[in-house]
Amino acid sequence: MSESEPTPDQPSDALSADQAMIDRARKKYGSLGAIVAGGMLGIDKVLGRKPKEEIPAVWEASGEPGDIDNDGIEIDVDENTSVTSNPRQTSIRVRSVRRRRRTQP
Repeated sequence: MSESEPTPDQPSDALSADQAMIDRARKKYGSLGAIVAGGMLGIDKVLGRKPKEEIPAVWEASGEPGDIDNDGIEIDVDENTSVTSNPRQTSIRVRSVRRRRRTQP
């Protein structure tokens, strides 16, 4: 038996993830939830769909990001055109409570 095959003592990652999902459904929804979760996993395997793996996107910046909400931002579109965003006006919103007058029947 090669090391890539799961042994009875060590299940594969996919099997352990599936079992964890079924256990979570059993804790949250009871036995019926575990049955439904197991059925949905079976249907997913029969259809043969593989989950998309998203590659994380990482950008490195030379400094700390600025606060564009309070400071605004300026972006150069081309040599002659630039777009400027004005900073947000800080205003304190006061919540007013109105009471309805009861009408006499």
